[in-house]
Amino acid sequence: MPPHMLTLWFRRFWLLALASLITLHAGASVAQTFDRQLENQRYQQWLQDFRRDFQQFRQMPDRTNADVDKLFANTLVPGSRASQVVKELAGAQGDSTHGEIRFVGIQRVFMAALSHSVVAGDGGVYPETQAAFKQQTLRVRYMHVDGGGRLENYFNNPEVFKPYQLPDPGVLARDAYPFLLFEDAQGKLRLGGVSKEFWDLVKYMDAQQYA
Repeated sequence: MPPHMLTLWFRRFWLLALASLITLHAGASVAQTFDRQLENQRYQQWLQDFRRDFQQFRQMPDRTNADVDKLFANTLVPGSRASQVVKELAGAQGDSTHGEIRFVGIQRVFMAALSHSVVAGDGGVYPETQAAFKQQTLRVRYMHVDGGGRLENYFNNPEVFKPYQLPDPGVLARDAYPFLLFEDAQGKLRLGGVSKEFWDLVKYMDAQQYA
């Protein structure tokens, strides 16, 4: 092979090799953007802080007038849908007893659902459409809720999930999997929203007490 042809061949070889390295690096970067173990560690830290705030909230004598945004400043996005959910929980019936049967209020059921959840996947940035929340950049976190086998009928109900399956990474899909919305600022998580899919699961868990 003439020297100039050999030089051209080597040049093409290194260009192809460089392109392959760039592709591999890009693929590795995408794969590393969501570390399930790390995200669950961060979620558990958030849950610990939120549980503390929620316990303080439940001990308040006048929860209906509580300044939720101030009380949950480190765990909830102020003025968010999640803040509204906690305000609604303030007015919900607490624990009750009927005969010898004790029922826990939906506040405790909500906390139980969070406590039995693990981060299963990432659904990308939530495409907010309501002007009141557009200033909030929240990320979808799909949550697997372990019900000890008692939630299988709910997950397999075709009228609820269509069907129940974890969406592809970065994809938001409705009626597929429960999810929460989190703000991720300066390495700290704050809850910004509770999806209908997750909240309906909480209501189902609550109703099972009376079944």
